[in-house]
Amino acid sequence: MKHKDYMPKDPGVDSKLYDKEYFESVDGAQYFAENKTAPKFIYAVNISGLTTGDSALDIGCGRGDLLMALAQKGADVTGIDYSEEALKIAQKAIAKQSTEWKHRIKVLQSNATSLKFPDQTFDYVFMTDIVEHLYPSELQKCFEECKRVLKPDGKLVVHTAPNRWYNEFGYPLWEQPINKILNRLFRQNLLTRPIRTEMDLKVHINEQTTLNLKKYLANTGFKSKIWLGSEYVVPVKKDSSITQLLEIFRQVLCHAYPLSLFPPLNFIFCNDIWAIAKKT
Repeated sequence: MKHKDYMPKDPGVDSKLYDKEYFESVDGAQYFAENKTAPKFIYAVNISGLTTGDSALDIGCGRGDLLMALAQKGADVTGIDYSEEALKIAQKAIAKQSTEWKHRIKVLQSNATSLKFPDQTFDYVFMTDIVEHLYPSELQKCFEECKRVLKPDGKLVVHTAPNRWYNEFGYPLWEQPINKILNRLFRQNLLTRPIRTEMDLKVHINEQTTLNLKKYLANTGFKSKIWLGSEYVVPVKKDSSITQLLEIFRQVLCHAYPLSLFPPLNFIFCNDIWAIAKKT
């Protein structure tokens, strides 16, 4: 797929869709409400290799979850988002934090396809849960901008969900029907949502597979390592041995655990895609 395939201008998702209600419902909101950091953002910081004094850019910073995790790690971090509501939420959350590190954070309103920074500004660029919200031409341009603002030895850290193959195969053909049976038999409340919610259809306009994401990054001149996360496949730790056994049984039945941690089953049962990329 040549770069010219991405040149026609896409309309872009309306920023007004990302309102207060949206940010109070998307992944990690419960942690955020309790002034905690969701495991996804902790993982992003840990895999990056970022250390005290590094500079980082968070594209599509949303509520500011990752911004605060990066600052706590000692980074000087800038967050951008084109949603006014996102920036309001992030600024309020940052203002409540310890003066010891909140001075390391600044947020700006900006579009991901036109970064307002000089070349080679940042040691790290993070893109968590924004890839799937960008039309193809927007995503290609965003990756080009990431490459431009990264220092020569800088890293781009990417998380995107859902994995399109999970949404198209693993969930509707296996997990959803199994969950419906378990709910009836054991009066549970396991996931039986539509394959794509009404909001998903509005904002998830470019869901990825590992192969798609690899191609985007390669077209931009990045050498990348890409893998599938196991956040929702590995059994959750429970308080008692009985509930722990039930949790293991559920994961075996619903996600083919532990086989779902490895190819080829991970391609349809793991829902999170991670990547670390460097300039070639």
